[in-house]
Amino acid sequence: MKYFRFAKLVRDKIPGHMASDNQVLFGVRKLEAPESVKELCKKVLEETRELADAENIESMKGEIADVQEVLDCLKKELKLEDKELSRYRERKISKNGGFDDMIYVEYIGCEDDSKWTGYYLKNQDRYPQINMPEDQD
Repeated sequence: MKYFRFAKLVRDKIPGHMASDNQVLFGVRKLEAPESVKELCKKVLEETRELADAENIESMKGEIADVQEVLDCLKKELKLEDKELSRYRERKISKNGGFDDMIYVEYIGCEDDSKWTGYYLKNQDRYPQINMPEDQD
C-alpha cells in the first residue's frame, strides 16, 4: 500500500466515498473552532483556485457553488448573519467601490518613501518588483 498526505477539510460524504473506493483513511476527526475556521479559510483558497482553473462556463458554475458552500459554512462558524455581512459589504463598497466597471491595473509605481512601497516590498509574492517596460514610461 502507498500512503499520501491528504491533510484537508472534506465534504461530509467524502470519507464514505473514499472508503467504498478502497482507500483507507487515517487521522479522521471532527474539527472545532478555531481550527475549523482556519481549515475553511484554506478550503476557500482551494475552491477559488479550482474556479480560476475551470475551463468552461459549466465548470465555473459548479466551482462557484463550491466556493459559496464553503463561504456559507464559514459564515455559520463565525456566527455571521446575512444582515451583518451586508453591512460589511456596504462599508467596503462605500469606501472602495465594487467591481461594476471591471477596472484592471497592470503596473503601479510608488515613490521610495511611500508607505505603499514598503507594503509591496513585504508582499513580493503578490506584488513582485519589476523593471518598468520601455513602452510604459
